[in-house]
Amino acid sequence: MRSLQHPRFCLFLLLSAILLTASAAAQPSFTPGRPWPDTAGNPVQSHLGGLLFENGVYYWYGMDFRGPRIAPDTLPHQSFAWLLNLGVTVYSSTDLVTWKPAPSQLTEITYKPGGLLQPANLLVRPKVIKDHATGKFILMAALTAPDFESVSDVVYAVADQPLGPFRWMGKLGWCGKPNAAGLWAGVWEQAKSDAPERIRGFDMTLYTDGDGKSFLLTAHTRILAYELGAGSTCASHVEVMQGATGEAPALFKDRGTYYLLTSQLTGWAPNRNQSFTSPSIHGPWTPRGPFAHGPGEETTFDGQTTFVLPVQGKPHAFIFMADRFGAVSDTDIPDFTRATHIWLPIEIDAARHTLTVNWRDTWDLSAFAASSEKQ
Repeated sequence: MRSLQHPRFCLFLLLSAILLTASAAAQPSFTPGRPWPDTAGNPVQSHLGGLLFENGVYYWYGMDFRGPRIAPDTLPHQSFAWLLNLGVTVYSSTDLVTWKPAPSQLTEITYKPGGLLQPANLLVRPKVIKDHATGKFILMAALTAPDFESVSDVVYAVADQPLGPFRWMGKLGWCGKPNAAGLWAGVWEQAKSDAPERIRGFDMTLYTDGDGKSFLLTAHTRILAYELGAGSTCASHVEVMQGATGEAPALFKDRGTYYLLTSQLTGWAPNRNQSFTSPSIHGPWTPRGPFAHGPGEETTFDGQTTFVLPVQGKPHAFIFMADRFGAVSDTDIPDFTRATHIWLPIEIDAARHTLTVNWRDTWDLSAFAASSEKQ
């Protein structure tokens, strides 16, 4: 029998230890709130966006903040800092850290009167889902004018592949007749007389449930859930998410419980984001209070929620995604190009139906292995 002290065997153990250490050290890590370069060396521009996973690849869609900054009150009825529409950015990754840019979508700007994709009409909070019946990829966004009134509608586009090209389809409509009217009465003065057919944009997100049904959520204090039908290209039913309030909604499900994250309405200024839970997407929703803990928790680490990402291959693993704008007031920020991303692991207490997002200066996906051992 070979001795365990044989020089060659000891050398093998040493090399194995070095390789294992190097492998652990090489695991890609996240540094929340710091500049995040893409594979071309430029900061990732995917703000207010969301992710899609398809065939082993993650796709990140969002807004490009590199456009010229428009100070408040530059345009008629423009009370917030604004920028010009640069379409929807698209990035791809297999490890969630290294992002390769792809051509932006819906960049066909028009100057014709009545055209929707005007330079100052922003495609806000773009999200993409895959319709399981048709296999098509559906992009939706809140097309928003600086006055939040002349244009404030959900629009959509369709593609055969996650990278596009996405075909512009215009405003989202109904599969049949609307089932409710006056949805924004008492919430948004300009919207109280909306026709029942109008689907207001405001802040929005998309969510596909385990049974394949997809939902559009729009939020401005009141939160509405539109069930999508007919290829996820029209609304078939709408209801108020009773018990839930806020804007910037992000929805996910874990072990039979639905979790909803929202921001309070403070414009560009950060606030303490809240969470809600329900045993059904149809509610009622129970307030669970703030979820951020650590330095900067009173302002959700100076960020605002935008999406919750399920990590593929890791049960009960979800990433909280937020944008840090660097606001100096509720209506103004100094420089859109300095905005950064905040990604942090979500810790779920399934028994209490609560969640926590703790601040970490740096972390990697091994954090979910540690948390799963506690559950």
